[in-house]
Amino acid sequence: MSNTIKSQQTSSAAITADSTFAAIDLGSNSFHMAVASATDSHLQMIDKLREPVRLGAGLDKKNNITAATLKRALDCLSMFGERLTDVPAHQIRAVGTNTLRRARNADEFNTAALEILGVPIEIIAGREEARLIYNGVTYGVRDNKQRLVIDIGGGSTEFIAGTGTKPNIVESINMGCVSANTKWFCGDLSSPKKRQKQFEKAIANGRLEADAIVPQYLKHGWELCIGSSGTIKATERILQAFHPDENGISNEKLQWLIEKIIKSGPQVLNEVATISDDRRVVILGGLSVLQAAFDALCITRMQVSHSALREGVIVDLAGGSTNDNVRRNAVNDMQNRFRVDIEQATRVFATAEELFNAASEYWNLDVRRDWAALRSSCHLHEVGLSVAHVQYHKHGDYLLRHADMLGFSRNDQRFIAALVRNHRRKIDTSVTDSMNKSEKSRYYKLLTLVRLATLLHRTRNTDQTPKIIADFANSTINLNISPEWLADHPLTCAFIEDEIEKLNGIGFHLSLNAA
Repeated sequence: MSNTIKSQQTSSAAITADSTFAAIDLGSNSFHMAVASATDSHLQMIDKLREPVRLGAGLDKKNNITAATLKRALDCLSMFGERLTDVPAHQIRAVGTNTLRRARNADEFNTAALEILGVPIEIIAGREEARLIYNGVTYGVRDNKQRLVIDIGGGSTEFIAGTGTKPNIVESINMGCVSANTKWFCGDLSSPKKRQKQFEKAIANGRLEADAIVPQYLKHGWELCIGSSGTIKATERILQAFHPDENGISNEKLQWLIEKIIKSGPQVLNEVATISDDRRVVILGGLSVLQAAFDALCITRMQVSHSALREGVIVDLAGGSTNDNVRRNAVNDMQNRFRVDIEQATRVFATAEELFNAASEYWNLDVRRDWAALRSSCHLHEVGLSVAHVQYHKHGDYLLRHADMLGFSRNDQRFIAALVRNHRRKIDTSVTDSMNKSEKSRYYKLLTLVRLATLLHRTRNTDQTPKIIADFANSTINLNISPEWLADHPLTCAFIEDEIEKLNGIGFHLSLNAA
């Protein structure tokens, strides 16, 4: 793809004119940043930065990011931060992938990164990463051809089969150029026999990782196979250095390159000036993963895309309504999968939304981000009932933390799960232990709205919902309900009286008035 990302039919109307967007991709091998401007319903890439942080190689035996790697990563973000001074915070998104999914001290890194960038790091699940990659690779496509997209990262490889711009199958498996290189190519490679043995082991291991997902992709089929990421772009450049007329990557030429490295040693790549020194360090691992993918899926030729995750993130940022639709679909999928009572969920959200509208000005609620979190938590607050009624709020918490929900980051899912965890019964304040002061304040405000909405619909009867006038101040909520309704509904009245004490425990003062 060229540096101009043309508009996609499904999202061009949502692109904000004359705006600047930035995406930061915190990969296992490199950190990338892309900056684009949106004008006349298309995106123009205006800047790209890349730093070989090697985060994936910087985990210790306990999967903690080492102090030296942490410093290197934060120094990189400081450089990125300087470039972002003229980009509005709400138009910047930073995403973390495989290594940050694995790192036990990711929260420590995220806290420091927030101070530098002014935006949180969103750790995304593998399938969400795959969806965003497909967004970037296919943006501007106007046909309905079936595509297979493969992206080899430092710690994971994403496989996406889609039609036109729509991803149909998204998977992420735990093999990448850094992890493969560390496991198979950091020992003695002094002889062709040893190099061949390590390549055979690495490719066989990659085949084992990929074999479980192969049948569904072969069944889907594809007309075009497209590769993205540093490994695949570097492979194409290496092949072009030896075969100047070569475009893309053929299985024949890929096998030829691996045989050449086995025969002559990795130093043969020193002749290639178009790949960086930091890419040479991990290219053997990357080639083994690529060959495993070719073998597993019987690929004969792959085109190469210069757009991937960061471009896909910008597409999502600029086309906000498209991403919102993805989230809505993910919530609908969860409701259907776990047999949620959709009528009850809709009633609860309608009341929560009324309360939100009354509170938003006084509580400084974000009409997009906070409203979306409220909507998702209300629609999914009973998802745990599919497991058991007893402690169903806790079951819902677990399901929402661990499900693959396209459009949501891990941070988003944890926040929504925490709202579901505390929407009833005693409020467990430990769920906010990892939140900063601002996020904790946001959480308790939204939790208050969710709890009140679910409480007022506990009878599950539309006819019994009262007309409410709610007044909000800094930490006070006055509910005004007609005295006739209160007299006719002593049980709900008792629930509200009980809720006064519970909300007091998190610093909110609820009063019930007959009016």
